[in-house]
Amino acid sequence: MLVKKALIIIAIWWGLSLESIASQEKITGSTLAKLVTDHLNEEGLSAQPIINKNRVFTGCSSDEIIISKRDGSWKTINLRCKTNKSWNYNFRNKLPKATNAQNVNQPRNLLEKNHLQATVEVLILKNSKLKGDRIEETDLVLSKKKAILSKGAFSDLESVLGKRLIKSLQKGATLKTNHLKPDWLVYKNQKIIIEHKIGEIYVKMDAIALSNGAKGDRILVKNVSSKKIVEGFVEDSRKISIFRKIY
Repeated sequence: MLVKKALIIIAIWWGLSLESIASQEKITGSTLAKLVTDHLNEEGLSAQPIINKNRVFTGCSSDEIIISKRDGSWKTINLRCKTNKSWNYNFRNKLPKATNAQNVNQPRNLLEKNHLQATVEVLILKNSKLKGDRIEETDLVLSKKKAILSKGAFSDLESVLGKRLIKSLQKGATLKTNHLKPDWLVYKNQKIIIEHKIGEIYVKMDAIALSNGAKGDRILVKNVSSKKIVEGFVEDSRKISIFRKIY
């Protein structure tokens, strides 16, 4: 008799337990992930919470869930229930790195874009010119070109008048330094004077230029008496000033 009563009590308790479990609030992993995504979108963030979409979570309704970041970062998301203290979960969250990098690099990219689009006024040819032709005032006109493509170009007409081309150029070509014959003051194998200042004393020696040079260029010359090679700046058509010796 006692055994029968015990079995009845166990059956009643089991039935109540099953009813209690069945009556609990349930939410699927996919719904939970959507709640997290929507919440972070409202915060201006993009999220990919790592939650098993097929899992079923019991014990809390969707409108009672509190979503927060853990340890000050949204890399880990904490989920709690307002009405059930034992309902507490933590999930990893993938934040898109590309978005963060884009925000960080945006000012730099803007500066690079402005640099690429910057323009300057440079001299271009009105008509085609042949190698050896002299540059005249009527040959040129100012035009806006991209600064990044105008290295070595001219904007001052006086600096190119009378110079000769070392290659043929088409109409519309930007005139650049490497298109013109240099204004050599000193030529290779030319006899020149080396001038060197020691305190208040100027020393002058005869030398031979080992390369061509325009005013201000650094060239090598050979001292006639010592046969030593020195380097210096071209001062004029007959003189360079030295600053160190090269053996």
